[in-house]
Amino acid sequence: MGDDAIYTPRAERVSFDMPVRYRHEGTRATVWLKNLTCGGARVEGIGGLRAGDVLTLFVPTLKPKVARVAWTLGHAAGIEFERSLHPDVFEALVNAHATRRPRTEADRALQIDAPRTAPVEFARHAA
Repeated sequence: MGDDAIYTPRAERVSFDMPVRYRHEGTRATVWLKNLTCGGARVEGIGGLRAGDVLTLFVPTLKPKVARVAWTLGHAAGIEFERSLHPDVFEALVNAHATRRPRTEADRALQIDAPRTAPVEFARHAA
């Protein structure tokens, strides 16, 4: 995507401000889950990742979720789950953990101004 391209999300994002654990190549740490869809998430507080990297995200009440990095911008990353969340599981997470906050300038910058690479495709399954 060129610098003048406009990013259009594939799905409605729900805001979260929830600490979650992740594992990538032997590194384990806590990051902030900032938004979530059935197919993926945006996390912040993570560095050193590149598009295409595979990591495991540990979200409360869920089995570990394998995900591929779709894009990075500074210490933020967009990840796509190997297996999408079932809509009922997604709804339960939203009801239990979602935050209601106005969109910030950082949210807008990530959606409009961020250079992105094409997501690496997973085989499509329902989880």
